[in-house]
Amino acid sequence: MNSNMKAVMPINSMSQCTHLKDHRYSCMNNSIEINILNIYPHIPEIKSRFLINIAIFSFCFILGICGNSSILTIIRNIISKRHSGRLNRRQKDYAFFYIISLCVVDMVMLMSLPTCILDLIIGFWLFGTWICKLHHVSSSVGRVISTFLITAMSFDRYMAVCHPLKLTYRSKKFVMVTCISAAFLALVLLSPLLGYAQSIEILHGQFEQYDDKLSIYNVTRVRFFKCIDNMPVNVAFLFTISTFILGFLIPLVLIVFFNAQIISRLYRHTKILPTSGIPLLRISLYTILIAVLYFICWTPYWITNIYSFFTTVDTETKHQELLTFIMYCVHGLPYIGCASNWILYGLLNTQLQVKQRTNYNGNNNQQQLLRLDCNTVHVEKSSTYQL
Repeated sequence: MNSNMKAVMPINSMSQCTHLKDHRYSCMNNSIEINILNIYPHIPEIKSRFLINIAIFSFCFILGICGNSSILTIIRNIISKRHSGRLNRRQKDYAFFYIISLCVVDMVMLMSLPTCILDLIIGFWLFGTWICKLHHVSSSVGRVISTFLITAMSFDRYMAVCHPLKLTYRSKKFVMVTCISAAFLALVLLSPLLGYAQSIEILHGQFEQYDDKLSIYNVTRVRFFKCIDNMPVNVAFLFTISTFILGFLIPLVLIVFFNAQIISRLYRHTKILPTSGIPLLRISLYTILIAVLYFICWTPYWITNIYSFFTTVDTETKHQELLTFIMYCVHGLPYIGCASNWILYGLLNTQLQVKQRTNYNGNNNQQQLLRLDCNTVHVEKSSTYQL
């Protein structure tokens, strides 16, 4: 190398250079022409602890996609029977649309898992900025839309049990408007991800050699890419706080309230009509399970998100690998929730009919029909009696 030639400054991003032809670029404000060869770093051996994450993510993907697809197939058959007239109007329950929407949203969120798994295996991002944007949005869909839908389903059950005569809130129009509104609000909340998320280039190492014959530097850049949200601090703060309050805190309070009211109402009903045949224990366990599963899957995720936003962690610490493993585990909980929603809202969504003759005030014989249909408990009476 010519001793008078200065070494090439590290080229941290190819945006610093202008492409001329082949591998030749003009860099450093057109002050130097160099040949650049970009390569990826070698793929390191996967740590055993990260194999656990990969196994869990893979299981969630297979279970969630297959399970949600099966529930959608079952609901399609039920809807086709409605159109063919084999189900009467009494059997129609438009809460099915909530389940359809939830299955679709969960599948969209689970579709972000393959890129996440590959990122875990090779250690960097391969798919460019637009796929990065879609990855961030799809992985965040469950953060907002599925939460809204689960809250809406809890409200639907609450109206069916506590206010059975207010049929407007369980009509097809109301259900459809609720689903569309949830999707629109979620897109507004997640719009910063579409605007800012991108695949950024990170320089891992750079090697150069001067060619005396051509009087040009040959530079080999070892670089990789990472998919990040890339939001400014103020935007990230507003995004985190708004999605936390609207997408977690308020829905959590509403879910607990609605399900507590359902259990309380049915408990009072069994006190008035001890022989009503209402499976109070089963319904109570089911409604409690809904709130508990939501709390377990999403609370650790939001705690770590809020904590990491307000805390700076030294990336060079010897515990960084353990912290990364814990982070992946915590961020895997929402995927577990999305992969199991179809079990909670689908397979456990049985249709139970119990007919019971009761006598109220010794005067009226009335027949009550208790139906658990689409996760709702609906009480219909042949005479007016206010629970």
